Amino acid sequence: MSTIKNITPIEALKLMENEDFIILDVRAPWEFAEGHIKNAENLDFTDPDFSENLEKFDKNKKYIVYCKTGRRGGLALKAMKEAGFTEVYNLIGGYVGWNVE
Repeated sequence: MSTIKNITPIEALKLMENEDFIILDVRAPWEFAEGHIKNAENLDFTDPDFSENLEKFDKNKKYIVYCKTGRRGGLALKAMKEAGFTEVYNLIGGYVGWNVE
C-alpha cells in the first residue's frame, strides 16, 4: 500500500522529527541556491530529464517533496506515484509556506 498525499508544514515537521525522510526540492537550481529546507536534495522538476533522474532514488524510502508554493511539488508527487514510489508527501504551500509557519 502506498501513501501519496499533501501535508502542511506543521505535519511535515512532526513527520521529520520521528521518521527518516529524504527531502526533495523540485525547484530550479537557482531557486535552491537562494535558500532551501535543511538537508534537502535538489531535483529540478522542469528538467527534461526529471523522470530519468528520479530513477536514481529508492522507491521504497520516504519522501517529502516541495517547490516554491506547491504546484510543481504536486506535479512531482503525481510523477513519483506513477513511477512506483510508495511513500511521498507534498508540502502544501511549498518553501514559502515552510518559511511562514
